[in-house]
Amino acid sequence: MKRLSVIILALATTLPAMAQGVRKTAEEFNRMSRNDTSLVILHGVMTRPRANDQRGVFHLKDETGEAYIYGLVDGRPGSDQSYVQMGIVPGDTLTISGRRTVYDGRIIEMTGGHLLRKADGPRHAEMLESMKAPDKWPTFKGKDANAFSSWVTARLKYPADARSAHIDGTVIVKFVIGTNGGVQEVEVTKGVFPSLDAEAVRVIKSSPKWKPGIKDGKPVRVTYHHPVVFVLPE
Repeated sequence: MKRLSVIILALATTLPAMAQGVRKTAEEFNRMSRNDTSLVILHGVMTRPRANDQRGVFHLKDETGEAYIYGLVDGRPGSDQSYVQMGIVPGDTLTISGRRTVYDGRIIEMTGGHLLRKADGPRHAEMLESMKAPDKWPTFKGKDANAFSSWVTARLKYPADARSAHIDGTVIVKFVIGTNGGVQEVEVTKGVFPSLDAEAVRVIKSSPKWKPGIKDGKPVRVTYHHPVVFVLPE
């Protein structure tokens, strides 16, 4: 499903203003009323980044669960660093502020969050080295990952058992674009229902070859965490 989103890079508020947000757990954030637009502060460990996205798309995990973060900028005074420049990697502990939104009527997320504080995780240096962005990202049919998302959506077949049970949702699939452009190591990292999970894997495995990513003039492996959205047919 092609997704249009605007991430506001300019900081519209100062840190003292943002600090007035209400501290919530991931579970409380996910259960907020659809009409609640109050500022929220979340604190947790960064997990499951979308490797191809320079805006900062990941999950923030605490003792109650995970909140989905779609875009992050630096909200600390005097800083204009981008998400990539902040050097955030899985395992780092973050405190961020933002507002709860719902994408496509079903995906609960914080869009355009602001980083307030960061503490490096125990494997920060190791993870940072392994996650260095390629000089050129892989391309699918000459375009970016959004083109692949549309390609996947067009080929999904809604499983009959999931449709009968009125089950839908978003399956997160991890895969690697190898140095030869092939899709490798496909696995579900967040499932919804067995047949939906299997269908997401089936379609991604059927992908034609990509043009591989390039680092220092050589093809490199690039890992993606790709959301596959299933919407019940009317």
